[in-house]
Amino acid sequence: MKGLKTLSATLLAIALLASAVPATAGAAAYRHYVACGVSENAKPRHKCPKRAKKGAFFRSVKADVRYSVCVKFPTKKRICAKAQPAEKGTLYVNKITSNIPGKHKVIWYVEGKRVGLFVFRVTG
Repeated sequence: MKGLKTLSATLLAIALLASAVPATAGAAAYRHYVACGVSENAKPRHKCPKRAKKGAFFRSVKADVRYSVCVKFPTKKRICAKAQPAEKGTLYVNKITSNIPGKHKVIWYVEGKRVGLFVFRVTG
């Protein structure tokens, strides 16, 4: 009986690892984040002060693509910048001009498929 439990646990672990591979493989094709700043040196942040500049950053690692980026504001309003060209390896930034305190969701799409989600808060 103990051997059967061990075998079942091993098979379950293998199944979980196998199902995780496709998710990480697709994620490696793009780099996306939000920063409190709009320069290429700005670091990813999940909290930005109200008065800070904010940017949604995107880089395609494997190919030239067209991407869309949408921001959902705390007021539930949603604004999108559609069909933005992105050359492979180049970092792009879309300014986020919100000073509304609260949770913001930024979502990136390539060919109509969601490729990234980043949640950040505007504080103060």
